[in-house]
Amino acid sequence: MDEEAFTTFLRRGGRSPSASGRAIGYVRSFEAYLAEHGLTLDDADPAAIESYVAAVESAPGATAKLDLWGIRYYYEFLDDVVMAHTAAELRRERVDKTPFPLRQFRGVDTEHTDRLSASGIRFARDLRKEGRTPQERQEIVDRTGVPLPAVEDLVRLSDLARITGLKGIRARLYLDAGVESVADLATRDPELLVVELRDFVESTGFEGVPPLPGEVRSAVDSARKLPPLIEW
Repeated sequence: MDEEAFTTFLRRGGRSPSASGRAIGYVRSFEAYLAEHGLTLDDADPAAIESYVAAVESAPGATAKLDLWGIRYYYEFLDDVVMAHTAAELRRERVDKTPFPLRQFRGVDTEHTDRLSASGIRFARDLRKEGRTPQERQEIVDRTGVPLPAVEDLVRLSDLARITGLKGIRARLYLDAGVESVADLATRDPELLVVELRDFVESTGFEGVPPLPGEVRSAVDSARKLPPLIEW
């Protein structure tokens, strides 16, 4: 990171010396996280930002909204519109406490999520409420025309999203690697799961970086404190 040039950019944007220093600190933390995964600020992608946020928020009560504030400005400095937008949207969700939209889960068919939205099921919390049982999920299929496998996939993702940090790409990673629910996650050995997730990313080319041990331990601990919600 060219700290001098970034500082000049921040100052020109009206940021105080203390605010500029904080922004640089947040970007340094992100840079250190990327280095642990063999990445740099220049070759990171949106999935890396999501992964970093999940790692930061793996600690109880932690939020990455300030980290995202600094990261957003850094990528505006680089004129990287995609990365700046990703950081800004993730920060907005945390500042506004916006419910997580189904369409933001990775690997979903937006035609399916649009149909669900038209029937009043727009957010993960909506699907957790209306799709808890096999009968309720079949009723969603009959009402919207979305195929049952797609509904079940979204229900599983929405269930995993109850865990802090398991949202867009992280929920998809855990599900595709074989963790099918919060109840399933609660039974996992964190050390073994770290290896399974890393091996899955490496063997499939899954977009994003594998979670660090602390993130996985936190996810498993959180799952063990949550009651089972979905019936299968």
